Amino acid sequence: MLPDKIHLIGVGGAGMSALAILLSRRHQVSGSDPSIAPALQHQLNRMGVQVWLQHDPEHLSGAELVILSSAIPEDNVELQAALILQIPLRHRVDVLVELSRGMRLLTVAGTHGKGTTTGLLAHIFRQTDQDPSLFNGAELVQYDQRAWWGQGRYFIAEMDESDGSFLKWTPALALITNIDADHLNFWGDMNGLLQGFNLFAARVEEGLVIHDSVLPNLKNQSKPLIPYGRSPECLFRLLHTEFTGAGTAIRVATPDGMREFTIPLLGEHNAQNVIGALALATLEGLSPDAVIEALTTYRGIRRRLERKGEARGVLVFDDHADHPTEIARTLGALQSLGRPIFCVLQPHRYSRVQAVLRQYAAALDLANTIVLLPIFSAGEPKPPDWKEDIVHQVVHELYPQRAVHFSTRAELPTLLQNQLRKGDLLLFLGPGDISEIAEQAWQHLSSGV
Repeated sequence: MLPDKIHLIGVGGAGMSALAILLSRRHQVSGSDPSIAPALQHQLNRMGVQVWLQHDPEHLSGAELVILSSAIPEDNVELQAALILQIPLRHRVDVLVELSRGMRLLTVAGTHGKGTTTGLLAHIFRQTDQDPSLFNGAELVQYDQRAWWGQGRYFIAEMDESDGSFLKWTPALALITNIDADHLNFWGDMNGLLQGFNLFAARVEEGLVIHDSVLPNLKNQSKPLIPYGRSPECLFRLLHTEFTGAGTAIRVATPDGMREFTIPLLGEHNAQNVIGALALATLEGLSPDAVIEALTTYRGIRRRLERKGEARGVLVFDDHADHPTEIARTLGALQSLGRPIFCVLQPHRYSRVQAVLRQYAAALDLANTIVLLPIFSAGEPKPPDWKEDIVHQVVHELYPQRAVHFSTRAELPTLLQNQLRKGDLLLFLGPGDISEIAEQAWQHLSSGV
């Protein structure tokens, strides 16, 4: 039983903000975060969550519980104050597990695509009158929400492997989209990451829906494994995709027969996500016809190939991708639109850039023009002798004949004004505050100024 007055340190994080939304329906909630996005701050304020833009021990006045994530350092002033005042402290996932207790838990894990696929499941179960509860790190476009309480028996949740916290859940069913080299600062190496996913799979009670690329990495699992993808052994096999003006046309072989339908999403990776969601929903007993009807109306989540609009002949997209695999998939999906791609990338975290610097450059191969912004630190300290334009240097070396620019945030509007051409596709990439830059650029273009 949670107390009434709860404070979240770092409330602007994806998981923390979703938790704040769930708690705000039943508790008095406050939070602090110097780097919270203004739009998210306003959303939380509308839901009754008091948000402060700095950490201060006074924010804990009257708090009966303090919640934090693994990203909060030990020397955080609010964390230290909570220890001195002996206010109970809990990790965000422990609270989420408690909130979901007694409900049928369906989860999505994986290095890439889990937010989109979690949203897919929530949309399917909502459209088929199951009225599920949802916890997701990203906001669903057509609902303007990333978390909500439903009246039904289902709790649908995105799992987080970055800090190992997905090992605290015990899902009834789970879906694993892929396993790629990421968060190795926590897992140590790829073997450690694979071990983590095997431990997660072992906690699933009834069955696993897994992408065929994951199948060789899961060892000694006793419960049923339902593979999906393009390989012949898949029970849900993607046979054909075709990109159209309306999205992506899909043909898939299922245990229920051949199915053809169109989704309003771009990209092979999204077609794969859709097939995974179809597999889990039908495994749970939903009508395949009803599931497919829901899939054809899913508009995705914010900042995953999110189309801002077109103005002055420039088509603008905003995307969260920061891992090289995600960047390459996003560019591949947008290439189907047949426009020159003008890509603005804000690399994320010094540790990630150091780990995948060369892969960053190769991932940008499909971009015609590339602009690199300074790294968004996400609170990480800058390494000694760090060069802000290091990504630009490496990309420029790989593509010496291509337009590759380094720009500060202040210089970017002038660069866009001078370099953008009618017919271009302008893409903003990264999970940092580049979303604000994308919105400003779109407003400027669409205003006609």
